[in-house]
Amino acid sequence: MGLQHSLAAALLATAALLAAAPARAQQGAPDNDWTATVLEEDDFWAPHNHDRHYTHGIRFSGTSGDVHDPLWLQPFSWLGPIFPDAADVSRRYNLIPLGQNMYTPQNPTPVNPDPRDRPYAGWLYGGVGLMQDTPGTTDGIDRFDDLELKLGLVGPGSLANATQTRFHLLIDVSPFAGWHAQLHDEPTLDLFYQHKWRYHGENDAAWGWDAIPQWDLRVGNVYDYAGAGGMLRLGRNLRADYGPPHIDLNTGADYINTSRMTGNWGLYGFIGTEARAVAHNIFLDGNDFKSSPSVEKYPAVGDLEAGLAVFYEHFRLAYSYILRSPEFVHQTGADHYGSLDLTVNLPF
Repeated sequence: MGLQHSLAAALLATAALLAAAPARAQQGAPDNDWTATVLEEDDFWAPHNHDRHYTHGIRFSGTSGDVHDPLWLQPFSWLGPIFPDAADVSRRYNLIPLGQNMYTPQNPTPVNPDPRDRPYAGWLYGGVGLMQDTPGTTDGIDRFDDLELKLGLVGPGSLANATQTRFHLLIDVSPFAGWHAQLHDEPTLDLFYQHKWRYHGENDAAWGWDAIPQWDLRVGNVYDYAGAGGMLRLGRNLRADYGPPHIDLNTGADYINTSRMTGNWGLYGFIGTEARAVAHNIFLDGNDFKSSPSVEKYPAVGDLEAGLAVFYEHFRLAYSYILRSPEFVHQTGADHYGSLDLTVNLPF
């Protein structure tokens, strides 16, 4: 399932609206502009799509420019061990007004879903995050920290059933038959922290490479896991970001810093990976406080990704292909999906 046509129209409208906006800030200038990101993930964006398991995700977010007001800097000061003060540090807020994920079994036709197959589930959420980019000083190694809190709802209140069914009817595809058996309504709290390092080298024209190892930790009643991985990139103006963002894959970030660009364009290719030790996944383990469908999950999950990102003036467009190892015992093979991201700098 996907909202591809409506999303494409929204992306084109956004591009047309902002095409006349001023160019990106040049290197050395302060970067105080907000950015807006539209991110969609769906196996429609990958070859040989199957419309199963993690079948669709969409997220809208807005990231502030550098924060200077002492009032808004206070949360970073309170969390000093996570966000240590340093010269030339960049501190920002990330706001997620809306996100929605959908999960379905492999077989969409049974009215009573196979109990060995992935349960139907949806998740509607919003949240806020704190991000800090600390450029390398004495050792030349950049550091990035991100702490995010999301609140939401799993179950019929997520509107995943209505969204998918209406879209399938619109494109004349049979709706999935088992949504009545989805997880029950349950409020969610999701707290996530990630820490990245960046080792890099570039020439005077801003062409170069970087390696970004990372670790992350996630707790709440949606997920509990610890992860580690990294990303390798080759291209131009790599220091403008840490890779394109994903909804539930922890490589990349919403962060973009236009003040670290040379000129007004950049591009890079990348490969990345992450392994997670998973203690809890509500979309496989079922509801925490009520009896619900569930499957036996694997305690370790791995992702492999590759993609391309392009900058031009106030736009970044990125595509990622993600291959994910099986997540539960009776799953028939690995999953894969594509991630499409449009980020727009808002210089007004």
